[in-house]
Amino acid sequence: MNEHAPLSEIETWSRQLREIASKPLKDCENFPTIARRYEAWWAHDVLDRPLFIASADKNPARPLRRRLELLDQPDAWFDAKMQDMLQLHRVGDKLPTLRVDFGPVAMGGLFGGRVEFKEDTTWTHASINDDWSNEPAWTIEEENAWWKLMCARLEQAAAHAPGKYVITMPALGGSADVLLNLRGASSLCLDVIEKPDRITTALDKIYHGWRHAFADCYRRTVARGAGVMRWANLWSNAPYFVTECDFNFMISPRQFEKLFLPDIARVAKTAGRSLFHLDGPNATRHIDALLAVPDIQAIQYVPGAGAPSALEWVEMFRKIQRAGKSLQIICPPEQVLPLCDELEPAGLAFWLELTLPPNELDQLYDQFCRRYAKN
Repeated sequence: MNEHAPLSEIETWSRQLREIASKPLKDCENFPTIARRYEAWWAHDVLDRPLFIASADKNPARPLRRRLELLDQPDAWFDAKMQDMLQLHRVGDKLPTLRVDFGPVAMGGLFGGRVEFKEDTTWTHASINDDWSNEPAWTIEEENAWWKLMCARLEQAAAHAPGKYVITMPALGGSADVLLNLRGASSLCLDVIEKPDRITTALDKIYHGWRHAFADCYRRTVARGAGVMRWANLWSNAPYFVTECDFNFMISPRQFEKLFLPDIARVAKTAGRSLFHLDGPNATRHIDALLAVPDIQAIQYVPGAGAPSALEWVEMFRKIQRAGKSLQIICPPEQVLPLCDELEPAGLAFWLELTLPPNELDQLYDQFCRRYAKN
């Protein structure tokens, strides 16, 4: 068997996800229609209009947090996460979802890295020596405390979710970013030049750990009748993964394509469907290489804080669409309608979160829908 091929359970999970998407959710009666809209997006098509994924805070006096400090307190964590979900005013294609959130790049902790966390963030301490003599085994031990905690929270959510809401899976992160966390930015940059073989060998090992975690998370959720999605807030009737390499802004296209793109491609192939997270202007230099990967179906673009407006990247967005890839844009609300005027509706999605009061978000959504209303 080709160990880099899609997992044998992909079709079983897809059948289960299609069944889940065929029925309304408790607080989302039109879930089947929304799921069809997402499936059209994955196919680089459009059902009736682009995806509009948005939410507003109905009670700003109660701050919405990631609740990471409660992960080891199951009842308090679950109660807080349920309140957070109910506090959101969902608009358009936003689904009711409970995020089993372990912060970014959770794989670092699964490989034994020392993780610290507060209510809204986690970080993994850099630990690999310059000679890599203390490199971890890159395997996930069943007794790893971080792994046991993740499995417990997934199973807790999955026991309650069927027919009510969708679970957002933990963000496992990209293999390059696991190395970035455990090696440190400046050290990894030097390794790209001086120890590329070390990096390639580590990526091969990390892939096997990722494959184990990816599959096990589906076994603990979908098999229990729970619908799932990734942090990108996109439903899919088949398993998918958000491939990413935030480290890519520090390296040249040649270095990226030689060292990291092969791993991104095999992760995308294994998952079956993939959205690549393109983070900020400095990552855009790699767009041509990413568009050449057949198993990446979509690109998500995040301009980043203080970065140029998404409107300044219209030509890149058009290139993505011409390449037959779907596109998810995270942008301020005032940029949505102007971008609609510039881009094809097929395979187009917008994600806005907690950017407007509920009534103003409803008004924008109404304008958005009228933009695509049939005459």
